Amino acid sequence: MDPERQSSNGPNASPSTIDAAFLALRDRTRRFVVYFLLEHETASLSEVADVVTGWLHTPDCGVIEPRCRNTQYLNLLHTQIPNLVEAGVVRHDEDDGTLSLAPCPAPVREFATRACAAETGT
Repeated sequence: MDPERQSSNGPNASPSTIDAAFLALRDRTRRFVVYFLLEHETASLSEVADVVTGWLHTPDCGVIEPRCRNTQYLNLLHTQIPNLVEAGVVRHDEDDGTLSLAPCPAPVREFATRACAAETGT
C-alpha cells in the first residue's frame, strides 16, 4: 500500500500527517471537540466550550460552575484548538470565532468516528 496515495475521501494521507492527527486525538478534550464537530460541522468556540465542559463533567453529576466553563474555554482557545489546527484536524476562524473540521485524510476521520462510537456509545 502506498502511504502517499490520494484518498478519494480526503487529501494525501502521508504518515507524518496521520501521526500528527493521531497524537492530537490522544487527548480526551481534543477528541470531544472533534466528536462535536463530526456531528455539527461548524460551531462557535463558545458553544464548543459549553458542550465539552458538560461532557467532561457529566460523570461528576454536579452543577458546573461558570468558572469551570471559563477555564475550559481558555484551555480550548490557548492549548487544545491550536494543537488540533496544527495537526490539520480542525480549522479555527479567529475573526468570527468558529471551528470546523478540516478536510483531513480519510483514515483520520474514520479513526475519530470510530473513537466517538467506542467512547460515547453512539
